Amino acid sequence: MKKPKLLRKSEKDVFAQTRNRLTLFYSTILTLFLAAFVALALFVFYIVVTNDQDQTLRILSDREVNMAERALDGSGGAWREQERRALTGNQVFYYITDVNGELIINNDDHEELRELYLDVIDGWLTDNIEVKRVEIGIPENDPFLEDFSEMDLEVMVLARPVIHNGERIAMMYMAIDNTFYSSMIKWVVLIFVSIALVFAVVGVALSRWMSKRALEPAKEAYNLQKEFVSNASHELRTPLSVILSAVEALGMEVDKSNPFKEKMLGTLKHEVKRMSGLITELLALARSDSEQAATQLKKERFDIRPAAEQMIESFSEYVSQKEICLKLVAPEQLEVAGDRDKLIQLMYILTDNAIKYTPAGGRVEIALEQHNNKKQCEFVLSVSDSGIGISPEDQKRIFDRFFRADKMRSRKEGGYGLGLSIAKSITTAHNGEITVESNTGEGSVFRARIPYLAEASKTMHPSGKALNQIL
Repeated sequence: MKKPKLLRKSEKDVFAQTRNRLTLFYSTILTLFLAAFVALALFVFYIVVTNDQDQTLRILSDREVNMAERALDGSGGAWREQERRALTGNQVFYYITDVNGELIINNDDHEELRELYLDVIDGWLTDNIEVKRVEIGIPENDPFLEDFSEMDLEVMVLARPVIHNGERIAMMYMAIDNTFYSSMIKWVVLIFVSIALVFAVVGVALSRWMSKRALEPAKEAYNLQKEFVSNASHELRTPLSVILSAVEALGMEVDKSNPFKEKMLGTLKHEVKRMSGLITELLALARSDSEQAATQLKKERFDIRPAAEQMIESFSEYVSQKEICLKLVAPEQLEVAGDRDKLIQLMYILTDNAIKYTPAGGRVEIALEQHNNKKQCEFVLSVSDSGIGISPEDQKRIFDRFFRADKMRSRKEGGYGLGLSIAKSITTAHNGEITVESNTGEGSVFRARIPYLAEASKTMHPSGKALNQIL
């Protein structure tokens, strides 16, 4: 069966998560370094430009305040009339006010903007030198300021007192045009940030390449280990089968009057079976790791209800010994699409796992459902139990290989910590997902969702009846 386009996904790389983490780590380091460099460069540039403007303003103010103080009449402290001087360089205005704020001397570049300039210094009194930046907003609808409506004006203003005989007798205000430097700073910031973003993108690409190169040795070692597990598991199956056959043959001829020999053969037979089970699970995992695992699935449409009933029957003796109620909830007919053997194995794994961790007198329920829409169907397998439950910490690792939440119970029940890993690999190969919901001491619910195209499945039996089979 051709893989549906909606479900077609690239094979998940076992190292994808590690590679993404390394990429994130490298990218974060490079980005932080780049951001620190850009921030430091912009800060230094800003300080240099600001200090240069501030120094220029202070030098001009020193000259002007000396001239203002010399203009005072020594006897009365009155101001002499000063010649109107032209403003120097990028100077915007030069004002002197008395202690009451009345303008004594004024000189500005544009008389039309004087009211806006005076608003800047209104009520500004200080006993020291103060400097601040002010952005002057020019009204757009004022006809007298029509020629300045499109002007962006930012000034650096200095205020300092004029002292005579130890007393402040006036205030001097001076401003220089800072628009050009402010615009230059904005452009420099924009250019630096743009360059930083470009380098950040390059850094992410470089980080991904570096993480790929860093994982190559580990990936090669993993592939060698995977190949070894596959080959070893395959080679060990035959001798273990021979040993098991020999043990069974010896068991038929053993002297029943010799309990020691009978016990030893029983133990040997049990351990060989356990080893065979481990080899089978390792071989299943090795095959699921293969890059062709998804393409090797035998996609077919089949009714999964009979297989579930047969599974219930096969567990009947086991659950009777443990006094567990095993219940199947499923429609009378439920046709799904997928690998028949793999999906049945998935049911067996989840059911066996639930029975193992459910104490005597407990219950295990297997629910089979089908969710349909116009384009896609979904087969949902849920296995719930009233067992010991799984802690939130263990739930994060429950599908890891060889992980066992309760190691003592797992050894007693004969588990190797591989069943749920195989269940996850089967679900992943079908482009599905498997989840667990559990609380310690309250049981668990494992739920596997297997999607497939609607055309690949028939609808549920017309009766729509869900039949329950209970053991």
